Amino acid sequence: MHRTETMSFAGTLVDILVSGEETGRQFSLLRITNPSGVWTPPHRHLHEEETIYVLSGQVEVETGGKTRSLSIGEVLHLPRGQAHRLGNAGPEIAEALVFCTPSGFEQFVREAGQTAATSAPAQAPDAEALARLSSLSARFGIELLPST
Repeated sequence: MHRTETMSFAGTLVDILVSGEETGRQFSLLRITNPSGVWTPPHRHLHEEETIYVLSGQVEVETGGKTRSLSIGEVLHLPRGQAHRLGNAGPEIAEALVFCTPSGFEQFVREAGQTAATSAPAQAPDAEALARLSSLSARFGIELLPST
């Protein structure tokens, strides 16, 4: 039986549902739980593509100078190398599935995040968490970009 790993990562809870170890590095599947007002830093993935499917709440995606609000059941594909940031501008918690191809991003989440209980509320990242994110990003092909 597969055991889901839950990580506190950049202000969100990330459940690693399917890892690259299980798929021959073809893909990974994550569930993110994002509290209101929390955004990822602007970034781009140099190795993987992301497909986001919203399970609950609203997920905001900023990319190409535009913001798109995704509701339950909506999906958005982010090609490799496309600068973006994800957030929750709504009043309630947002949940989404994130399908990463190929796998690898989940390992970044493991190393840059901290193990958390599934029921734990997500915490805004402190200075130490942000420093860990920054120091590991290049090794995993994540390019952190300046805020606009």
